[in-house]
Amino acid sequence: MTHEAAEGSAELGAQASKTVLSVVIPVLNEETCITATLDRLVVQDAIDEIVVVDNGSTDATPQIVKEYAVNQPKVVLVAEPRRGVAQARNTGFDHATGEFIGRTDADTKVAADWGTVIRRHFTDNPGTAALTGITTYYDSPVGFLLRAGLAIQVRRGALGGVVGNMHGPNMAIRRSAYLEVRDDTVTKPDVIDDLDLALCLTKRGFRIDQLLHMRAETSARRRRTDPARWWQFQLSGLRTITGQGYKVLPLHRRFIVLAWLGHTVQWPLYRFWDFDRRRFTFMPAEERLFPLSDSTDQHVA
Repeated sequence: MTHEAAEGSAELGAQASKTVLSVVIPVLNEETCITATLDRLVVQDAIDEIVVVDNGSTDATPQIVKEYAVNQPKVVLVAEPRRGVAQARNTGFDHATGEFIGRTDADTKVAADWGTVIRRHFTDNPGTAALTGITTYYDSPVGFLLRAGLAIQVRRGALGGVVGNMHGPNMAIRRSAYLEVRDDTVTKPDVIDDLDLALCLTKRGFRIDQLLHMRAETSARRRRTDPARWWQFQLSGLRTITGQGYKVLPLHRRFIVLAWLGHTVQWPLYRFWDFDRRRFTFMPAEERLFPLSDSTDQHVA
């Protein structure tokens, strides 16, 4: 083989090995579910790299990921001691080498074609900066209500197309778009990280597409959060909006009231739901806490 041919072959090999799709997963004390999440991701050929960002776990999560990565070279463990989902997300995005970066949660199971859907849509739609999909519950006693509601909205044409928000467990972004808005993002624990990132993109004129066939199932365990704390979480949405220089509209206030009411109605049901055994119990279970301004050491990834 000539020198020129060897150089050409090396160049083709470098192009073929280029990371196209990375996936970032922020984690904090997720030893019970992280393996199932990784199992759904590593088998997808469309996914080249999986960056797990440990946000200060005190359980066995880091060790589980390290042992998992021994036989799965796609998986990389990164530490981010500064608490907060947004901080962990940015650290993961900074570490990711892919042209496209997916984002999911440690308690989320993405569809078998999730990576393929992301790559194909970004490739076919160069004007799209970010994606978000449709997410349902896999462990809720009333998950059928969410699925039915989504099906109705799909039939009405209320879902899909260009949107102004993203859902953390089921989203993706072009690396180039992230780099442009990175310094605009707020990483305090008292903001909603996916909404904040979406607002940063929108302000810069970037397009976010919602794909009906980009599917994932996540845990409903956050529905166990006490209504008083859930209200504080809803208010953090308003702080996120004003933090990016937008004016809070009556529509936003109505939305958070309705979201809080919907949660409060369901909360008594989830208090007695065993997520591991998928059955009701006689003893109320411990709530799942959100990262709020008065308790920065509590975090949901």
